[in-house]
Amino acid sequence: MSELASTYYHQGLYDEAEKLQMQNLEICKRVLGPEHNATLTSMNNLALTYSNKGQRNAAEELEVETLEICRRVLGPEHAATLTSINNLANTYNHQGRWDEAKSLLVQNLEIRKRVLGPEHPDTLTSMSNLAQTYVQQGERRKAEKLQVQNLEIYKRVLGPEHPDTLTSMSNLASTYRDQGLWDEAEKLGVQNLEIRKRVLGPEHPATLTSMSNLASTYRDQGLWDEAEKLGVQNLEIRKRVLGPEHPATLTSMSNLASTYGQQEHWDEAERLQVQTLKTMKGVLGPEHPATLTSMSNLALTYWNNGQRNEAEKLEEETLEICRRVLGPEHPDTLTSINNLASTYNQQGRWDQAKSLLVQNLEIRKRVSGPEHPDTLNSMNNLASTYRDQGLWDEAEKLGVQNLEIRKRVLGPEHPDTLTSRSNLAVIYGHQGRWDDAEKLEVQNLEIRKRVLGPEHPATLTSMSHLASTYVEQGQRSKAEKLQLRNLEIRKRVLGPEHPDTLTSMNSLASTYWHQGQWDEAEKLQVQNLEIRKRELGPEHSDTLISMNNLASTYRNQRRWDEAKELGVQSFEMNNRVAGPEHPATLTSMSNLAVTYSCQGCWHEAEKLQALNLEIRKRVLGPEHPDTLMSMNNLGSTYRNQRRWDEAEKLLEVALAIRKRVSGPAHPATLISIDQLVLTYVKKEQWDEAEKLPVQNLKIKERVARLDHPDLLTSTNNLATTDQEEVRWDEAEKLLVQNLETRGRVLGPEDLASLSNMRNLAVMYWWRGRRAEAVALMKDCVARQTQKRGDDHVVTQKSLNILHQWEEKMEKTSMQETTSQE
Repeated sequence: MSELASTYYHQGLYDEAEKLQMQNLEICKRVLGPEHNATLTSMNNLALTYSNKGQRNAAEELEVETLEICRRVLGPEHAATLTSINNLANTYNHQGRWDEAKSLLVQNLEIRKRVLGPEHPDTLTSMSNLAQTYVQQGERRKAEKLQVQNLEIYKRVLGPEHPDTLTSMSNLASTYRDQGLWDEAEKLGVQNLEIRKRVLGPEHPATLTSMSNLASTYRDQGLWDEAEKLGVQNLEIRKRVLGPEHPATLTSMSNLASTYGQQEHWDEAERLQVQTLKTMKGVLGPEHPATLTSMSNLALTYWNNGQRNEAEKLEEETLEICRRVLGPEHPDTLTSINNLASTYNQQGRWDQAKSLLVQNLEIRKRVSGPEHPDTLNSMNNLASTYRDQGLWDEAEKLGVQNLEIRKRVLGPEHPDTLTSRSNLAVIYGHQGRWDDAEKLEVQNLEIRKRVLGPEHPATLTSMSHLASTYVEQGQRSKAEKLQLRNLEIRKRVLGPEHPDTLTSMNSLASTYWHQGQWDEAEKLQVQNLEIRKRELGPEHSDTLISMNNLASTYRNQRRWDEAKELGVQSFEMNNRVAGPEHPATLTSMSNLAVTYSCQGCWHEAEKLQALNLEIRKRVLGPEHPDTLMSMNNLGSTYRNQRRWDEAEKLLEVALAIRKRVSGPAHPATLISIDQLVLTYVKKEQWDEAEKLPVQNLKIKERVARLDHPDLLTSTNNLATTDQEEVRWDEAEKLLVQNLETRGRVLGPEDLASLSNMRNLAVMYWWRGRRAEAVALMKDCVARQTQKRGDDHVVTQKSLNILHQWEEKMEKTSMQETTSQE
């Protein structure tokens, strides 16, 4: 009976095993007595089955009883007592009670060293179990030290190809992988798999475990083709050898789905995960820990596949079961809280996300300690939510703390440390501290190039982040160079239709957009949108982002009807799929309003912008960055409608809040100043109009590069004010300075440079220097024709001004000739 139960157990047929083990235990108790060795063994076996069924409390109760009997009957140092200690510690580990587990395992190891010797197999098992507990507690360096020692002893005592030696090797490889030491992990993983194939055969369970572990290492390295190949092979063998419903087969199915997910092949991932979940519910039950993990994985895939309602529903169900079955402070419960908070965050439900994450962080600090990896992940997630809410000081405080702890605990080059550094750089970027952001991102990119290689996905992500910072700093040629290289590598390594490749394509198009290279931007964006429509579907969030980007380019090309058509389509889809108050819907609404404004459809623009502002105030709060952006946009529309007082009132409120919340030197604050200046000029409030540009210019000179586009815009605004007040010398000086800087930094044919050139030509004309004005305008028209074409509205505007000037000069010349006659 005991042997048959063991067979069922190893086949993953836990219900059948449990039934026989309970029967066996009752017979042993009745025939041999409750304290007989065979009875205690039966109790241990049944507890192990409970544990694998996810019935951790039942397992704990039986193991505590077994251990108490063993200590009393056999003594505290008997082999059976030490095995019972080990089993109970393992259950504590599963329950997330790591301190209790560690206490038992340290005690176990000390006794076995003293009684059996430091190289006895049981001592080495205790050493290995303690190392695994260190891993669970995030003390990976302690774990590595024990595992290296463990492996050396196994090799010397049992030989390099003994099953226990290979298990030890596999454990060490896993710890290397957790520390981001992928070369070391891969080396051990390949060696382990080769030996097991040769010694045990290619279809032995241990061989398949090695294959699965190596596939995980490949996946973490971004070697998805290799990971997928091993994963498919692993799943096929386990299905054939163990059956489609064996727990190990389901693990293989889940791992392969994860690989598909890393490649963003969401449909394949979803298909496998739905199948895995259905089988797990039938075999293990709906409340088994493995079933709950499967639910979480499927929810993540739903989210990434744009099925947000399904994701939220599944995560809420998972969390409810975890709280009820595992308890509110179990690690799996806290992971479920984190997952649901992430979904709320993506939906723009930041208050709900923040509430969950604050609760999560407090529990993890108390239960796992302030420096545990899970605690640091919770800290990171909360910082991201603060960032999305525009609470940058709170986000920065957590981000700095997180990075310092990870540097000290994990080391400066650990993947998690690099993630913290990257996240902090993003926060600095939102604060407008581009130099600080650049410093962190350059450091990250150099480390990832050296540690992971120049073509690793994480390296390419760092490259992309640095390029984005260059764009914000106005170093657009540097950004373009980096993005071209990034796109070329991703096309070659990942393929032209991989999601990361499409992200690179979008980033490069954005840089072209900022440089006014509309044709180049349009070409990339059209290609991007077509691929995303085909691969993800027309209503996927990424597809709608591509649609919005292309509409923006059409708008700048003055192709109003096309911009409006895409904008309306994007807004309606977001409204239907994500809901009327989702951040993506509000962004689409805002972009469509800008298109209406550019067409002079002020009533339609105002209606959308007023609604946008009302929703953002209610959903995000009156001081959220997006709310203030909406306020600014509506104020600009009022100004364009000549409703000066309403524009001034709204823009002054936005500026006051931005100064207080973000600080006087934040880029958004400076934009508010620029907008308010234009309103003061229109109202002919010259003192206010002059005071703000001078203040703005001084701030930008202090915080930005001297050739930053925003700094040049402020110089231009001040020149406009000087012109209006007929202070020609000051205005001309600023415009000439701007033209020289823009020509040097952005190129003489950049749209901003050409706009500057036209403004300076107009200045010359007003000052009566007509020959200089006409010559400069001719140069401007020639460059605009080359850049945009002779039929573009901007080129036509410059050409009309030139023709008017030439006609006036010709009439003047004729009048002078008549007078002489």
